[in-house]
Amino acid sequence: MTGVYTVPDDVERLPGLTSDRNIGHRDLYTDEDALFPHLSQQAGPTRAAALLDGVIFHHVGWLAKQLIAWSRNGNPLVGPVLRPLGNSVAALLAVSRTRFSIVQIGWMKTRMGVPVLSGVVAFRVLVHSRHDLTEVLACSDDTGEVIGRITPVRLTTIGAVSTWSANLWIDTSCLRTGRQKIHVRAWAGSRLAGQMRRFVMVQNEDTTLHAVPDAVQSSSYIQSPDSPTDDATSWVLSRPVERHHPPGALFSGPVNSILVLRTDQLGDVAASLPAMARLRKLFPQAHVTMLLQKANVPVARASGVADEYLDLTLRYDSKTERRYLDAEADAHLRTQLRGRSFDLAIDLSPGAESQHLLLLCSARRRVGFKPEQFPFLDFGIEVISREVINRKPVISHAAHVELLVSSLGQLMDQRREVVPRREPAPSQLGMTRLRDRPIIVHSGARHPINRWPIENFLQLCGVLAAASGREVLFFVDGHALNDAVRSRCTELPGVTLMDCLPMDAFDALVASAVLFVANDTGPKHLAAARGVPVVSIAIPRLNWEEWGQNQGGVILSRTVPCAGCGLNNRDACGRDAACITTISVETVLKVALDVFEQSKTE
Repeated sequence: MTGVYTVPDDVERLPGLTSDRNIGHRDLYTDEDALFPHLSQQAGPTRAAALLDGVIFHHVGWLAKQLIAWSRNGNPLVGPVLRPLGNSVAALLAVSRTRFSIVQIGWMKTRMGVPVLSGVVAFRVLVHSRHDLTEVLACSDDTGEVIGRITPVRLTTIGAVSTWSANLWIDTSCLRTGRQKIHVRAWAGSRLAGQMRRFVMVQNEDTTLHAVPDAVQSSSYIQSPDSPTDDATSWVLSRPVERHHPPGALFSGPVNSILVLRTDQLGDVAASLPAMARLRKLFPQAHVTMLLQKANVPVARASGVADEYLDLTLRYDSKTERRYLDAEADAHLRTQLRGRSFDLAIDLSPGAESQHLLLLCSARRRVGFKPEQFPFLDFGIEVISREVINRKPVISHAAHVELLVSSLGQLMDQRREVVPRREPAPSQLGMTRLRDRPIIVHSGARHPINRWPIENFLQLCGVLAAASGREVLFFVDGHALNDAVRSRCTELPGVTLMDCLPMDAFDALVASAVLFVANDTGPKHLAAARGVPVVSIAIPRLNWEEWGQNQGGVILSRTVPCAGCGLNNRDACGRDAACITTISVETVLKVALDVFEQSKTE
């Protein structure tokens, strides 16, 4: 299809802001398809290869990479010889100078890939150097003033070269708006170990909030303070901890206007009529506008699936077997869409031809098929089915289209049914000794970055038992359980340190609780599924503030500019997971007591 890929300047639409992850940003820590494995792995060849990716120019490091790859050869004579040789070449090439690898500069980009900075943003880099770094600074190119500073964290060392993580938080109100350069400098004491510069686009906050109204609800967007500051860290950590409640809908705000695209042939439109009718039922209050080929408008109008109909004419090229917009039809379509905006725009075509038409309209949210292929979609699905012999699709076209609308409907109300435990508690659990339903506190989490400090949990158990009058059953993972923790628990009235239980017994105990307080971890998800009120202390590393807790409860999380980092390695954070470790005991206690009191009235 031609003539639909360029958005003219006079068409009202949102600025071209995209996410790093949507444009193929590669993260050594989280991208399973990345060329090199995680830096946290201990195998020599793997760590050297990861270092080369950030330190050495590709054409220079090719030999070392090949040696490292060949060292994995199963021949016992080849591997032992090439492995140290490859590591040595990597180290020799790396020690020549300090180099930087960019992990994140804010989360928004222009269509040309230039980072867009607005509010308080995160500037995360990996620094590879043979020096012992003491500080990393960000400076304005215009004035030379320091706009952010951080003490880097050493991640790994290969030979003489160490990799450091620096997570700078920068208040962009200190900078002039427009395109400019930011300098990042790494210092080893009083010595400048290395520096880099990066072109960015600084955007006024009012412009950002007008273009992206939902930005203020994001865990990754922080508005600048009233007065510009070079200490954005203090500003971020002084803000109150957010109380997140499981959402009722995928999109925030009402959906009052919808644009539906089905620009295919008559058969496609006819097969999509059930999906269109379903969409009307999902949003009965919305004004629905449909965009179809001109010849198909009477069919849709007679079906009553929309309030308004727009038309376009696509021509067919028999040689390429593709439909296209000629200049006249292109101008007609742009005229119809000019000056209009929609809360939701949805393309019902499962193919890959018409999605770009969504860019011609101003819409808060865009929905369609093939979201991996079209990163401007805010929500989408990919449906694959195969026949047992010929492996071709077996789902009908009508069902295929309706799956998109049904999926959207499911996410417009994300609360799910409670699944109570049907079997009685195991006899060995001894629950009859409990006078009332207990409060359970669980301090474990698989990833260290998700763990609230154990000392905070101990303090919480003591004050929660005293304030609620209920027995608090405290579970501690093996990595944190020691004699000091056992001793502290014996000193806390009303607190019982629990042993590890069989899963069936643990499930029964969780289901009997009146309140469950934990990190973002599996037991929390189980408690939520059993209908137990849950208070979770979470790090928004994956934007999963409500993941596994969509029946109710409260999620506590601190809004930080690097939220959505996707990290599992706490050291790689560069700030010791400040988004969770700085949440106070008093904050968690107040929320836990509020949820506890509410549970007694339900």
